[in-house]
Amino acid sequence: MGIPRLIRTPFRRHPPDTGAAFERWLQSPLGERLLAAERAVLADVLPRLPGVRALQCTVGAPQPLLDESVAPLHWSLGRHGAVDVRARPAQLPLQRNSLDLVLLHHSLDFEDDPHLLLGEAARVLQPGGALVVVGFQPLSLWGLTRLLRLTSARVPWIARFIRPHRVSDWLHVLACEVEGFESSLHGWPRVPRRPERRSWLERLGGRFWTQHGAFYVLVARKRAAMMRPLRPRFALPQAAPNVIPVSMARWQQRTSTEQD
Repeated sequence: MGIPRLIRTPFRRHPPDTGAAFERWLQSPLGERLLAAERAVLADVLPRLPGVRALQCTVGAPQPLLDESVAPLHWSLGRHGAVDVRARPAQLPLQRNSLDLVLLHHSLDFEDDPHLLLGEAARVLQPGGALVVVGFQPLSLWGLTRLLRLTSARVPWIARFIRPHRVSDWLHVLACEVEGFESSLHGWPRVPRRPERRSWLERLGGRFWTQHGAFYVLVARKRAAMMRPLRPRFALPQAAPNVIPVSMARWQQRTSTEQD
C-alpha cells in the first residue's frame, strides 16, 4: 500500500505579479494612508532598537521605513523593484547571526511559506537582535471588509491576514521573545474627506480597541544562547579519605577507658 499524496498545501500561493500589484496599491490614496500610519508607529519603535546592520524585507518596491533606525548600515531585500538584494525573503542569502535588525513589511501576508520566512529571519539575527513584523490585523474593520469580499482577487484583500498572537507562538518556537505590540488605523478602509480630522471610529478605536487596528507592528527579540556545563559521562575516581571513620560507640568506650 503506497503513501497517499498530499493534495493541499499548508498555505495558499499568491499569483506571481502580487508584488507589483501591492506596489501599485501602496501608491493609491488608501495605500498612502496605510503607509503614513505605519511610518508613524515605526518612528516610535525603531529608535529604541540599537544595532549596526539592519535589513528590510519588502513586497514590491522597497519603502523607506528604516530611516528612523539608529543602525548606520541597512539594506532592502525582495523579489521586485529597486532593492539592494534581489532574493526570495524565505531564502535569505545571508550568514547566520549576521544582522542586528530585520524588518518584515507585510512579507508574512504575501509569502507562500510564512513559517520558513520567520525561520530565516531568526537564523540571520544575532543573539539579542530584534525582529519587527508589520502585517495586516484580521481582527479589525479591515479584516471584516476582507471577509465580506470573498470573491475579491485584488490586493490587499488577497493577503494572508495572520493574527499577531499566532505569529507570537511561531516566534516562541524559534527562540524569540515578543517584547511589544502596537496597532493603529482603527477606521474603515477608506480615505476620509478631511484627512486632518479623525473620525469617530478612530477616536473610539484608539480608546477601546487599541490592538485591533488595520495593521500591527510586533517587536521580538532573539534570545541569547545560554552555556550549560556538561556533566562527565563517566564518574572520575576519587582519592581515598585521609580520615578513618570510627563509630560513636567505639569512640565513647575508648574515651571512658582513658579517663579510668
